[in-house]
Amino acid sequence: MRTSSLSEQWNIYLDTIRLHAHQLLVWAYSDVRSRLHVAPDEPSLTGMLCEGMKFRLDYHPDTPDEYIHYTIGDQVPESPGGQLGNHRLRLDLSIIRSAVRPRLAYVFEAKRLRTSGLPIGEYVGEGGMGDFIECRYANACPEAVMIGFFHNKNISYWHTELRRAFNEDSASSAPRLGIKSHPTPVEILPGLTGELESNHIRTDKSSMRLLHIFLDCSSA
Repeated sequence: MRTSSLSEQWNIYLDTIRLHAHQLLVWAYSDVRSRLHVAPDEPSLTGMLCEGMKFRLDYHPDTPDEYIHYTIGDQVPESPGGQLGNHRLRLDLSIIRSAVRPRLAYVFEAKRLRTSGLPIGEYVGEGGMGDFIECRYANACPEAVMIGFFHNKNISYWHTELRRAFNEDSASSAPRLGIKSHPTPVEILPGLTGELESNHIRTDKSSMRLLHIFLDCSSA
């Protein structure tokens, strides 16, 4: 088992973990897509993806052997300010790399999106992107993923909404997103279309790359 500093571990494994985490997400989404529209809330949506990933790791005959190094974290507690018990924050979904010390957790944070009552402001604010930028989540990670579960409209609409939120923050007298670069298209997996990336300065002055994946959860 390899032991080194956390930054060294990320330098070694980030490219591989990123690719494998994306592949697990794509597999799980394909497996549970038909049921997502009946999920009553965000934890249920992420829970379905988590169970889909676990099935792929533990039981699916076509999963390559290299995925044996991963476990899935569902609502794993975080205590950036020393919180205890039920006061701890919860990571929506994490892909944990074993066989290294310290273990690495590639983190996904998810928000539901709908034009009535679930606006893009919740995605970019506290409980969403804000938790990464303000160092409440994954403050030792150089990169993380935001998932937007959209229940109506289409991916182009939510891309436009995200870019609007970035533009408004850039023009604000009190910006909160620490924007280094605005959302631009990126391709991690050929089968995953519409992914965006942005770069930020967190409140501790460190840099972070955020990837943005929008998943259709409508009943169609």
